[in-house]
Formats: sequence, C-alpha cells, structure tokens
Amino acid sequence: MGVHGVAAAGVREARVDPLLADRVVEALLLVGLPVAHGGHGPGVHLFATGTDGSGGTADRERWPVTLRWLCSARLEDAAAAAGAGSGSPWPRTRQLVVNSVETALAEFLPALGLSATRTAPDGPTLVGPGEDAAQAAAGAGAFAAAPGASAGEPAAMVLLPEEVVAAVRRGAALAGLPLARHARAAGVALTACPPSPGADADADTVPVADAAWRSSPQLPDTPAVSTAVREAMHHAVGTALTACGLRTSWHRPPDAAPHLHVADR
Repeated sequence: MGVHGVAAAGVREARVDPLLADRVVEALLLVGLPVAHGGHGPGVHLFATGTDGSGGTADRERWPVTLRWLCSARLEDAAAAAGAGSGSPWPRTRQLVVNSVETALAEFLPALGLSATRTAPDGPTLVGPGEDAAQAAAGAGAFAAAPGASAGEPAAMVLLPEEVVAAVRRGAALAGLPLARHARAAGVALTACPPSPGADADADTVPVADAAWRSSPQLPDTPAVSTAVREAMHHAVGTALTACGLRTSWHRPPDAAPHLHVADR
C-alpha cells in the first residue's frame, strides 16, 4: 500500500495524512536514512498508528504516524527463525539495532519540525505533525533549498585498514545502515584515525578507524538541526555496529568533539 497507509490483518484500515507522510519521508531522506516503502526494508517503515496489530494504546490523534526500523533481510529472517528465548544471539542483535535507530529518530525528528517520542524501551517511534500546516508549508521550501553541512573530504581509502573497512561494511549491511561510499554520500562514514601523540610508530596496534554518520548534503546547516542529527545518529551507529560484532570505543579528546573508534573483533 506504500508509505501513506498500511493495513494489518484483523484491524481497521487507516491511512496517514499524505502531507504528514511526505514531511516524515523528507526528514528521513535529509538525514540520509533509507525509507522502507511498502514495508520492504532495510529502512524506516512508516505506517498509520494502530495498524500493526500490536494492540497498543497510543493516542492516534496526537501521534498519527508510527515508525519502525527494519534491518537487513538476513538479520530480520534470522531473528524471526530463532524466536525469543531460544538462546540464539540474533533476536537480541536485531533488537539492539532497532532500539538504537528508533531512539535516534525520536531524538532528531523534533529538530526537523516534527513531534516524536518513544514511550517504551522496545516500542516504536511515534510521530506527530509538530507544527501547524501553514508553518510546515512555509518551512518545506527552506528545508529543500538549505545547503547541507559539509562532512569534509574523507581520508583516502588507502589509509584505512582494509580489515576494518570490510568489517564495517558487513556490520552496516547486517544492521541495514547505508555505507557512505564517497564524499557526498549519506551513511556510515569512515576516516583514518590519526596516531595518538607519543605513540610508538613501530609498535603493534589493533587497526582502527573513526566512524560517524554523514547526512545528506541537503540537511540544513543550522546548529539545532546539525547537532541533533549528528549526536543522535553517532550514538546509533556505535550501538548498531557493536551489536553486529564490531569492537567500538568512544574517545573524547580535550580539544575536539568525541569520536567513535571501530575495529574488527
């Protein structure tokens, strides 16, 4: 049925306001997240609140849209086949990835003019219009035309440890997150880690890279928006990659923003 309405067995068919659906989809694309059109992932699945058969009690008037993160087909199928309580790691891996992305959605969507919340630790992200229709219409053009924050030219791929690049590619694919493959692409972006001050260049060290989220170049370059998206997605990337088997650690230098180191297990 597409992103504007989803029917579930045993529940009354409902449809999302097309204008609200378009605003949500536009916000997701500005951030760089894929949209699971028609429920086909990976990506953010958008549907009318109360139509997933979960029997939830969300206020449909206030929160007419529900968002769910769909991981890769491999992870979704493995988790479903294993089932809860089976002792298999796949259901927990899937839930950690889902929680990380859905929490990020609730954190950054308000900065893009939508109201959003997550009322349960493992619940979906609920979305409302946030502002009246006139304000939304006036702001839509500004969003589309605003220049995005430049993520900068990434370090040459030859400087990145091949085993780390391969591991991040596998982990991101399992989680359903896109990998930023060039300077203007959105997704998980890797850059080479500068050597630590005073480190012995000849010492054996574990190969690592810096990982971050790069949004679409069209994302508005305003502090409120860029900071909300960067911080929410940065943490989501770290949690998702850890859940998918990578070793991650946060580094907080005194003269720079925190950055995420990733390494193969």
